[in-house]
Amino acid sequence: MTGLFLVFAALVQAQSVRWETDANTPNTVQLVFEDCAPEGQPDLPAIQGATLTFVGDSQNMSMINGAFSRSVTYSYLVRTRQSAPMQIPGFTVKTNKGVLRVPAFNLAAPSVSLESVASSKLTPERTKVWAGEVFGLTYELSASRRTNPQVNQTFDWTAAPLVAEDWSKPEVTEAMVNGERRLQVVYRTRAAAKTPNTIKLEAARHLLNIQTGTVGFGFLSQPRMEPVSVTSDQPVIDVRPLPPSPAGFTGAVGEFKLVSKVVPEKAAVGEPVTWTLELSGTGNWPDIPGLPAREVSNDFQVVQPKAKRTPVEGKLFDVTMAEDVVLVPTKAGNYTLGPITFNYFDPKSGTYKTLTSPRTTLAITPPHAPQFSVTPPVATATQPPGGIPEESSAAERGSGIRGPVTAPSPPAGIPRDPLAGLATSATPLTAGTVVLWSLAPFAAWLLFWFALAVRRAKRTDPLRPRREARLRMVKTIGEIAGADEADRRSLLLAWQHDTAVIWQLSHAAPPARALEDPAWAKLWTEADRALYGAKAPLPSDWAARAQEAVFNKRIPGFKVWRLFLPQNLMPFAAVLAVGTAMLVQAIAAESSTKTDPLAAYRSADFATAEKLWRTRLVAAPTDWIARHNLALALAQQDRPGESAAHAAAAFVQHPRDPSVQWHLRLAAERAGFAPADLAVFLTDGPLPAVAAKASPAVWQRTIIGAAVVIALALGLMLANAYGRRRRPLYWFATVLIALGVISGTAAATGWHAYGIAADARAVIVPRNGTLRSIPTEVDTSQKTTVLAAGSIAIADKTFLGWARIAFENGQTGWVRSEELVPIWK
Repeated sequence: MTGLFLVFAALVQAQSVRWETDANTPNTVQLVFEDCAPEGQPDLPAIQGATLTFVGDSQNMSMINGAFSRSVTYSYLVRTRQSAPMQIPGFTVKTNKGVLRVPAFNLAAPSVSLESVASSKLTPERTKVWAGEVFGLTYELSASRRTNPQVNQTFDWTAAPLVAEDWSKPEVTEAMVNGERRLQVVYRTRAAAKTPNTIKLEAARHLLNIQTGTVGFGFLSQPRMEPVSVTSDQPVIDVRPLPPSPAGFTGAVGEFKLVSKVVPEKAAVGEPVTWTLELSGTGNWPDIPGLPAREVSNDFQVVQPKAKRTPVEGKLFDVTMAEDVVLVPTKAGNYTLGPITFNYFDPKSGTYKTLTSPRTTLAITPPHAPQFSVTPPVATATQPPGGIPEESSAAERGSGIRGPVTAPSPPAGIPRDPLAGLATSATPLTAGTVVLWSLAPFAAWLLFWFALAVRRAKRTDPLRPRREARLRMVKTIGEIAGADEADRRSLLLAWQHDTAVIWQLSHAAPPARALEDPAWAKLWTEADRALYGAKAPLPSDWAARAQEAVFNKRIPGFKVWRLFLPQNLMPFAAVLAVGTAMLVQAIAAESSTKTDPLAAYRSADFATAEKLWRTRLVAAPTDWIARHNLALALAQQDRPGESAAHAAAAFVQHPRDPSVQWHLRLAAERAGFAPADLAVFLTDGPLPAVAAKASPAVWQRTIIGAAVVIALALGLMLANAYGRRRRPLYWFATVLIALGVISGTAAATGWHAYGIAADARAVIVPRNGTLRSIPTEVDTSQKTTVLAAGSIAIADKTFLGWARIAFENGQTGWVRSEELVPIWK
């Protein structure tokens, strides 16, 4: 009984879990499971001032003095913020042998602390700020170069209760700190606190990889990279309340500028006057409700759209807010607009300040009188029918009538309503592609002609019967060798018939001597004897000698030169046509509401409509409706150059639409330019009238279709010439050819009328700019020239946001891609 207890005690003692240090890897501890295995990942106790990160596991089996043992080892990386001794408290762990106790373990001071490897900090521009004040905030990560750090570009940080902008791109530098080279990564942002309080900022957590050792030996070794989470400090910011505010203060804190403008300052009754108020600057814009209110006399009808906020790209606290109020006077007189005041708190001086716009005097005159002719009509003895008699003219003049009233002029053009729906137009083909597809039907026609000529040449070949007789003879001789007496007679007669054809014998029953070859004469004699003799057998070797004679008799094959005989309709003309087409082709190749934009537009939110239509054009650049509507939205925002460029692009893609034609003229008139190749369409004449019936892409496909029709008509003529030669079919083909030539000529003229705009790479310059010789703005010594608005060119190359454009005169240069309006892309 005592022996069994000792054995059980030894077994229990062999199963244990303990901590060990790894002599080969610093800052690493190992949890060793002796003669047992963990069930899942162990739940480690919390260690003050340090963390344990699982690295990996391994297994080991050994046999010592006949005793077998097995162990499982879990490795952990020790991360501490200070280089000081520490203790891992004891805890229990679940194993496959039950729950075991892990004793406490004392760790010596690590050789490297986390601060010496990597650290981070948040640094506010000021620790005392006013409520609503915008202040700078810097985040800096410092990592030792000896650990070969790999820094993640982003990190985790919660701004609340602050309102903050996005962090800037990292600024990476290197510096010597305490004799050690360290990597410094700096991020910047701006923030503001809405309410007064003492705020402890949230810590930033940054993940990076550092080298903790090597794996492998010798030249096979590679660095072992371990993830490290670096936590920043938490600075405290004292947010002070604002002093008591004056009347009219709406909560604006920062630096601002107020501008008021009235256009025109002199107008007539019924003429609109625009009063623009613009507030800009740096401040707590998320908390600014709007612009100050304005007072206007009741003698004005007021149209007040929603104020527009325009932030600087990527900024939250730099904004321009503008509001255009349209005033329509109903009475004449002098009116005063303004002044307008805006109160805000200046955090630099710690005082409230007031911005005041100047007072503007608006002079309203009576409405313009109608224009009449001041010259009375001349009375004559004979008045036209319906004219005023001379006797009544004086009376009429006495009543105040001064002459005939002129008809009022029509209203000036304004943008029409946008079009509904989506519609894409075909993209133009290159000149070489049009030529290739136009020549393809004629190539098929030439092949068809060639096939007909070959068939005719083979049918009219005088040697064809001899070759066919020779082929039949080979088959006949093979059948004679195994035929019986009844079948052999008919086969021998067929052999003699084919022999006469091969040797070109015209006798009905030629004698053997008519054959020039003795072997053939002997075969003929033996065949006659077998056919007409009294029980004369056919020699046993007759079939073999007949086969040999056939093989030795050569008949010339088909001669290709027969294709060029007049009786075969001279297909050499086809060869000439193919050569001509190839030459032409070679020459040609060488010369070669937030979601609905319509709803946004109708609610006067033209900026949103513009954005949505631009998004549509990115997905479908040939959507002419979206491009036309975009031109309307740009015109409503007083951007005539861009509007004219997009109107021209919409016209080139779909010129038949009346709205597109109308707005092209209106946009060109307001912008003061029209692309040179499209100016012809703003005039009256037969050429623009015909060319505007279709887009360049449609004209190109019409040319190809005309070529197909002509080729089919020529094919009908060929088939008719090789067949029964029906005259109605010939005239039908002639009419098709005429129609194809007419439509092809009209299509080529229409395509040519668009000029460069018919090229898929065509672009339009919407505003005056600079054409540079190299794609950079840094080199001020390069040659430049003025690039006029309305210029049209070909964008043949791109480079890092630049596009090289080429003009018809050979001039090339570089311009920013965003300064161009592509017609087709």
